[in-house]
Amino acid sequence: MSFWTPHIDSPDFLEKGKFILAWRLTILFCFVFLTLAIVFSVGTHKELWIYILCTIVAIGSLFYLKRTKKSLPIYWFLSIVGTIIAGFTLNAYPHLIHYGDLFWMILIISFSFFGLGIRVGILFLFLNLTSIIFYITTNLNTNILQLKPLNLETKFALIVELSIAVICIGYVIYQFVSIHKQAYSQLFIANNKLLDRNAIIEEQNEEKTTLVKEIHHRVKNNLQIIVSLLRLQKSEIKSKEAKEQFSQAINRIMVMSLIHRKLYQENELAKVKIASYLQELSEDIKSLSDTGFRTKINVHSEIEKVGLKTIVPLGLLINELVSNSIKHAFSEITSGEIQIQITQLSEDDFNLTYLDNGQWSEPKNTTTFGLELIQILAEQLDGEVKRESSKKGTLYTFKLKNIDIEK
Repeated sequence: MSFWTPHIDSPDFLEKGKFILAWRLTILFCFVFLTLAIVFSVGTHKELWIYILCTIVAIGSLFYLKRTKKSLPIYWFLSIVGTIIAGFTLNAYPHLIHYGDLFWMILIISFSFFGLGIRVGILFLFLNLTSIIFYITTNLNTNILQLKPLNLETKFALIVELSIAVICIGYVIYQFVSIHKQAYSQLFIANNKLLDRNAIIEEQNEEKTTLVKEIHHRVKNNLQIIVSLLRLQKSEIKSKEAKEQFSQAINRIMVMSLIHRKLYQENELAKVKIASYLQELSEDIKSLSDTGFRTKINVHSEIEKVGLKTIVPLGLLINELVSNSIKHAFSEITSGEIQIQITQLSEDDFNLTYLDNGQWSEPKNTTTFGLELIQILAEQLDGEVKRESSKKGTLYTFKLKNIDIEK
């Protein structure tokens, strides 16, 4: 890289642009103020020390940039020193023409906005504007009265100073526009890459969704085959008690089958709509019963969806409750009614209320496996169960947890 364009090891094009701008402006400042210092060194000029000071500031800034490769301190340093020098010169030398000071102030404001951001830029805008207002209200009339015709030397210095100031202002604007275009170009490229990646991800997601749905579909079909085999086996059995055991096993497998059927029908493959699932499950259990008894089942849920960890034990729990109600609760009434309600307690806690309008009358030789399974399934959902029987029916109250939610 050339002296005019230094090498910067930074992936950030904005930082590179800021450094190059600071580097090139300090080179111009060194050349301009050194030239003006030489021109005004002949004779007695009060403003000579200002050009010498500006030359020292520019040379020091250039060496700092070359050694540290950091431009931010230079933006602060030049903005502060420039504001002080321009404001002092504008108000302390009433015999000078101050066109150059006004242009330097514009440059300082632009420079601070570019290198230090909007808030700091506004600060330096306010400070330089304050110097201008003070000059107009306090020293402008005196300045006009003390102005004298310019000699050739002063005209030359004014031409050089104004030309470089305008060039520097133009270069700051050019650098800003250039970086803006580069940023837009990189943003456009990054956006296109992101769109391409999103298209690939969406395609892969569709493939995985199709695959997962196919897996759920096949699992459901396999469970249906198992159910069919158990039904064939059941038809060969003579014992009524054994047939009932087979029916209970078939119902429990049907619970699992229905879950997988629901999953491959849903758009969200990890969750099941709980109300529709429990309603359909209850109707299936009712249709599979051998009683032919008319039973109305109503399901209401404040929770819309739950995941597999919760829906599997919950489905098995409802299966046991509905099966037991159909078998044992409605022997002495003409029509049965079952109410299933799920109420949200907190993010991970909910109540399950199960109510039928019958009186449970289990035969003495009936096993308690179903009741034990209800207790086990409630514990699997980190919950507890309470049973109450009255003339109006039998009420089960469960306080359970949505175990799909990870803490």
